[in-house]
Amino acid sequence: MTDQRHSNQGLPEFHLHGASQDSSRDKVVHAARLVAVAVVILLLIGLGRALFVRHANADTLAKRAAESAVLQVRVVQPSSSGYENKLMLPSSLQGIYQAQIYARTNGYVKQWFKDIGQSVKKGDLLATLDIPDVNKQVEEAKANFELAKIAYERWGRLLEHDAVSQQEYDDKAGAYKQTEAVLKRLRDQQDFGKVLAPFDGIVTKRNIDNGDLVNAGNGGTGQAMFTIAQTDTLRLYAYVPQDRAARIHVGDSVDILRAEAADKPAKGQIVRTAGAIDPTTRTLQIEIQVANADHDLLPGAYVDVALALKSEGGLILPTNALMFNSAGSRVAIVQPDNKIRMQVVILGTDFGRDVEIKKGLKADDNVVMNPPDSIGDGQSVAIAPEVPKGK
Repeated sequence: MTDQRHSNQGLPEFHLHGASQDSSRDKVVHAARLVAVAVVILLLIGLGRALFVRHANADTLAKRAAESAVLQVRVVQPSSSGYENKLMLPSSLQGIYQAQIYARTNGYVKQWFKDIGQSVKKGDLLATLDIPDVNKQVEEAKANFELAKIAYERWGRLLEHDAVSQQEYDDKAGAYKQTEAVLKRLRDQQDFGKVLAPFDGIVTKRNIDNGDLVNAGNGGTGQAMFTIAQTDTLRLYAYVPQDRAARIHVGDSVDILRAEAADKPAKGQIVRTAGAIDPTTRTLQIEIQVANADHDLLPGAYVDVALALKSEGGLILPTNALMFNSAGSRVAIVQPDNKIRMQVVILGTDFGRDVEIKKGLKADDNVVMNPPDSIGDGQSVAIAPEVPKGK
């Protein structure tokens, strides 16, 4: 085949024979080899990098596996100092003496003299009652008494002359004394028409108005005429749960907290306790008295009683160091060889964030804080350094 035919068929120049064509073909082959070498070098570099990264990752994983084999923990030592915590109990203030005043006889209110907020002294007149029924009974009793008195005196004169028997005279004397007693009783009921203050204090309620009908005694609803309270000293009752009752003592000081003056607690004192646990509520009733000479505290106000409860012996530990399972309450203790020992403990009073440990711990034990559920006896751990406060 001739050169003209190759050219006509459009074949590349290096397919043609001759010195110039051979030189061109050698250049193409050389360039292809360089490209192939470059590709191989790039592949080798990539392979080497992949092997290096894999090896580095393997070293990192091995290091992390080694680190995870030793658990890092934070520890705390139990506190041996007496712990003081505030036990908050709800209560209501009331006067040291407080009474509802009722009528002692049926009648209508003629006039009242003391209104709410007014001070009264013992024996002061609070109200007067119109008691027509009693007045009528007094008039009848007085008439009977006068008749019996005349008969008694007459029979006495007749007895002096032996005109009547001793038995007849005794009957008249008995009737005279009986009518005298009835008259005295009814006149005493007339005095009940005056309603008097039983002690010094202030009127905190007035439930009557002129013309109201009132009944004797405290039967029915809303029959109390007045409520009087002595407020120079106030008292309140609180109910302490059974598990805290042993820490309550007569003479202990307490804080009386009010929402309207939260930053100004009043000081009170426990004056007596019930001395027994209520079997229904399992609580101990205590009475607290608080001085109120300036009348800053108001009877009937809702308050919180803050009782200071001190730990009596035992060690104090944060509650987040405890673990609970079928074996009971336990803690994880880091021993000198940095191995874990699981220790059963007996709990005392729960103070909220802290709890009293009655048995099972020593003051120098290193107890793991927030122990994981997987922690167990003999596990190796490392004590993490303490983090400075504020970081």
